[in-house]
Amino acid sequence: MNTEDNNQTVDVDTETNEGEGDTDTDTISLSRTEYEKLNQTLGSLKRELKDLKKPKDEPKETPQKTKPDDNVLLQKLERMALRQAGISHPEDVELAQKTAKKWGMDIDEVLADEDFKSKLERQQSARSNVEATSNIKGGAGTSHAKNTPEYWLAKGVPPTAADVPDRKLRASIARAMLASAKTSKTFYND
Repeated sequence: MNTEDNNQTVDVDTETNEGEGDTDTDTISLSRTEYEKLNQTLGSLKRELKDLKKPKDEPKETPQKTKPDDNVLLQKLERMALRQAGISHPEDVELAQKTAKKWGMDIDEVLADEDFKSKLERQQSARSNVEATSNIKGGAGTSHAKNTPEYWLAKGVPPTAADVPDRKLRASIARAMLASAKTSKTFYND
């Protein structure tokens, strides 16, 4: 390659230009600005060719519109399957969803699983036991017998704060015990 002054001609040997052009030896005369422009164009073309030869990464399709629709559809299907299995209590639904996620299974498969059925049955029976005992007068597993003066009269000792936490109730029991002590007369054989 032979270069001269700025706007002078440039001799380019096409054989040494990395295989571009004919394979015969040709000499072309160009101005320096034309030569630089051709080199820039050649560089751009080489970059484009290199980019085209690269393997294309397929963009992952995660359209935001289809994703919520899919979730809504899946949730509806899950709710239908749960209703069909007779599971409507929020705790039972949560148990089914957590179990399906933990085991990596669909809700339908979890509902058919024997281990899940036993867990669900235990949870339901525990909940029904708590509900059944909470309807008893006095609350779940508590008795109001200690809150009556008769209990403490029979016991013969006044209640402590630990026995009867309500101060007013404790005071009324103590008054009843004092009143019963005044009315009771002890007879001794003389």
